[in-house]
Amino acid sequence: MARTSKPTEPASYRRARAALWALAALGVPVLFKVWRPDFPQNEESEIRVKVVLAVIVVALLMIRELSPSLPAKRAGRALALAAILAAAGYLNFCAFHGRSFIHHWEQFHYALGAKYFPELGYDGLYDASIEAQRAKDPGTTLHSSYRDLRTNKVVATDSPDALARRKAVVARFSPERWRSFVADNDFFVTHNDPGYLASIRLDHGFNPPPSWTFVARLFAGWPAIDEGTLSAFAVLDLLLLAALFLVVSRTYGTRWGCLALALFGINYAGRFFWVGGAFLREDWLAAIVIGICLLERKNFRWAGACFAYAAAVRIFPILFLVGPAVVALRALIRRERPRWALDFAVGFLVAIAIAWGAGSLAGRGPAAWGEFAEHISQHSHTWLTNNVGLGDVVLYDGATMRREGVDFSLPEPWILWQAKMDAVAKARRPVLWLAEGVLLLLLGAAAWRMEPPRAAMLGLIAIFALVLTTCYYWQMLLIVPLLRHRALLYGTLAVNLGLYALHFATPSFEMRYGLMSWGLLIVFLAFLVSVTRDAPTASTRKGSWLRTGDVSTPVATKSTAVGYDSVL
Repeated sequence: MARTSKPTEPASYRRARAALWALAALGVPVLFKVWRPDFPQNEESEIRVKVVLAVIVVALLMIRELSPSLPAKRAGRALALAAILAAAGYLNFCAFHGRSFIHHWEQFHYALGAKYFPELGYDGLYDASIEAQRAKDPGTTLHSSYRDLRTNKVVATDSPDALARRKAVVARFSPERWRSFVADNDFFVTHNDPGYLASIRLDHGFNPPPSWTFVARLFAGWPAIDEGTLSAFAVLDLLLLAALFLVVSRTYGTRWGCLALALFGINYAGRFFWVGGAFLREDWLAAIVIGICLLERKNFRWAGACFAYAAAVRIFPILFLVGPAVVALRALIRRERPRWALDFAVGFLVAIAIAWGAGSLAGRGPAAWGEFAEHISQHSHTWLTNNVGLGDVVLYDGATMRREGVDFSLPEPWILWQAKMDAVAKARRPVLWLAEGVLLLLLGAAAWRMEPPRAAMLGLIAIFALVLTTCYYWQMLLIVPLLRHRALLYGTLAVNLGLYALHFATPSFEMRYGLMSWGLLIVFLAFLVSVTRDAPTASTRKGSWLRTGDVSTPVATKSTAVGYDSVL
């Protein structure tokens, strides 16, 4: 019997792999040095841990990349180790927020906002909170200013207009509901530093659609706010994330599940710091990723329902429909019958109708949708410093990234910067429209050559082109490995490592997330161009995707994706 010779490796591969193993091995003691039982609970400490962890994870992935002859079992162990380390790192090695699992800032808005939505609506949270604090302790000293959620402006706490408005908000409560709110609000008052609580009241309020509020009130509408209740709320997102990665692994295989988890865990923009320990902040992400997996499994109606849920609770995920819409259009032009698209649309529309009805039952009737539309329109005109998207690329300049025009002596430090950005946006609007058009044309050309599940993943790029989303929503970059494009994956990892370096180089969110936007633009453009230059797969030419595949087993044992390299 003839022996099968092992593939030969270049000497440069062996040297590079040895260096990477050394780097990964060196990172482990460094990791234990920066994380210890007396780990300081602040963002800088978290970043020190995460940057070491990110280097270890990327080194392990590169070792796999440079080892084509590595036995499958050993390769799998390296990848699993990277995923486990990344998952532990996302959870901050159980150090969490100030040694509390609960994200008090987030839960103040989302737990209180949902439970008392009938009285608070979108404009009353801070007003009611201040009056509840005074009702509990009449002699308390309050911060001199807070944000008026009707106008989104910072106002003096004791101005006559503010006092009158707060009395009007309190009047919306029945005596029993007001006593309940005072007690629930007091949990946040007694468990947080006064300065931290004052900063919470300078945020931008309670912003989710009524459909999300309906779901949240199923959990938050009845229990008293305490440590146990808020901890239980925080666990919900972890359960959703666990379900997400389980479904990805079952659909695409454990290799891709581990890659997705590794990228999620070391993602700078989506760290636990932002929404970890919050209340139902990952439901949209779980819905959209599980929806893509259901598309892959050809369970079209439930896939449509998942896409609808994501869009109903966060609006911008509706752009994940762009890719499938292009694929359906391709089929219609070729006079095919895209039955999948009809089933998907039925699931989507039925779920959207249910979501609208549910939102109307969230406590303020159908009028809640009009209130939400008015509120979110005002909110969308507020320039946030940690936004990511094509708009940053077009509108930011050096002065913006250096924070020129920000006056930290003012109650609203970014008020002058906000005015500048409004003026810049107006002047450069034609350039932004042109850039959006070019990126969407390339996206459409790429989706034209894809099957529906992979085309749906291009929603990442559609969102980047059309919406300035807050940085933590870019947890959705976990989808990148599922696109199975080596350059895109490693380009995204490079952008991520660059962000960790920037964290130590500058305190400017504008510079960090402005340069993140530039980095994503470059890797997205390179990906789209490479896809449109490659030949389409047989399945996209002949429509065979509609007729092939065993949906009962992981469907990604062999890829037909354009640009996929099996070395991964």
